[in-house]
Amino acid sequence: MLSHAEDMQGQEHTLASLWGDLVCPACSCSLFPAGDSPNALVCFACSEKFPIVNGIPRLLPKTASGLSNGSNGVADRNETLQLKTAASFGFEWAHFSEMYPEWENNFRDYMFPRTAESFRGKRVLDAGCGIGRHAYYAAHYGAEIWAVDISDAVEVAAKNNRGTGARVIQADLNHLPFREESFDLVYSMGVLHHLPDPEGAFRYLLRFVKPGGEFRMFLYWAPEHQPLKRLLLKAVSALRMFTVRMPHRLLYPLSYVAAFLVWTCFVWPYRAFTRIPMLSKIADRLPLRQYSRYPFRTCVNDQFDRLSAPLERRYSRAQVEQFLKSAGLEELNVFPNFGWVASGRKPVSTEVAGRKPVSTEVAARKPVSTEVVA
Repeated sequence: MLSHAEDMQGQEHTLASLWGDLVCPACSCSLFPAGDSPNALVCFACSEKFPIVNGIPRLLPKTASGLSNGSNGVADRNETLQLKTAASFGFEWAHFSEMYPEWENNFRDYMFPRTAESFRGKRVLDAGCGIGRHAYYAAHYGAEIWAVDISDAVEVAAKNNRGTGARVIQADLNHLPFREESFDLVYSMGVLHHLPDPEGAFRYLLRFVKPGGEFRMFLYWAPEHQPLKRLLLKAVSALRMFTVRMPHRLLYPLSYVAAFLVWTCFVWPYRAFTRIPMLSKIADRLPLRQYSRYPFRTCVNDQFDRLSAPLERRYSRAQVEQFLKSAGLEELNVFPNFGWVASGRKPVSTEVAGRKPVSTEVAARKPVSTEVVA
């Protein structure tokens, strides 16, 4: 394992040799090392300058680093939601930074039917990397992985990926510092449903997938034919009206209480029922049973996530499929994994899937459940 000093030197060497892969997120022109500072990149076209802090390029346009003075009410509201979401996840990943062995199977479940070997030599974008747990395994399997997050979670992601070769960038998913059609695989796991405009972000991310490349995402599901799960979600939604306004430092201990209730009511009963043959079918219908496979802190983490994120949306399977179809993707695959894992391949053609006009009905695209609490 590399020491922190050795890893920082390695990151600086990597940046020095790979800065040519990055473009200005404001105007998409080339970036160059700043002549007056070894720890900055500059765009000569628009005069934007981006610092490199702790070996991490901070490629945030001005609109992502503070509120603008614009007069567009919708834009300002979306911008405020984005900043609140970034702050929420920045706090979350600073306090839930553990790398568990269980994350490898979690990553492989999300990537199914991809194998570990399929990552070797591929250029991959982790859009909304959090603590970098998915990027870690993509790098371990031999991918050239670029891990991007708008929040301060990039500090944790960089720490968790020391020595893996993963490149961690702080950037806005709506203003990425990459050339279009430059990645074999772009994935965004558990991110889009927290954004003000999930479909807009989805279509924007598609621009960075090579023709013939794959896009993959994880979205919250809306429970169908699951009355108990639907009832629980209604209760949590009512609670969120208060918790999203709470200071994160107060919500953090409350998340332990919520996680304890989940374990008491569902995880422990699930584990007990699975040992009794006549109760195994009941066990398989219990909500939240997935936490039986992970450490308790994982459940705490997810409760904080549910109770703190300013915005969340939930989708039916049909709506997720329509998401992919409306963008013109091929080889669609949507499967349940305590949410929806969805993937599609970008056509090898002259048309860019992410730029095709939307011809489907608006009603078909709306999520089953939308919560905005600011």
